[in-house]
Parts: sequence; structure tokens; C-alpha cells
Amino acid sequence: MIKKIFLTTILLVVTVLSSFAQSSDPGFPCDGTDGDAVCPLDTWVVLLALVAFAITVIHLYRKQKSIQA
Repeated sequence: MIKKIFLTTILLVVTVLSSFAQSSDPGFPCDGTDGDAVCPLDTWVVLLALVAFAITVIHLYRKQKSIQA
């Protein structure tokens, strides 16, 4: 079960990171000059969400395991 959750999490992260990849184009509007531009999330925000998700999964797994024992 935990392997399936881990694999799903990795797949989700790869999908999100590839979807929100930033362009190296110098005319890219997300350099802070255009306030109305819809910009992708920074990598650290995605990593923070991943860490929070992983901690939650581990906590709930241990809680469920202790209830069953």
C-alpha cells in the first residue's frame, strides 16, 4: 500500500513540475514587471506541498497501523 502511495506521489510531482516549468525566454512576463501575468508556481512551493503531503501520509499510515494493533 505504501509503495502505491509513494509511486502516485512521485508521478504527481513529475506531472506538476513539468506542467509549471518556467521558460528561459527573455520576454517571459513572469520576471516581476507584469503584475497581471499568470505565472507558474516556484519549485519551492511544489516541494513544500510534497513534503506536507508525505508527512501527512506517514502520520496517517502510522495512526492506522497503531489502531489495528
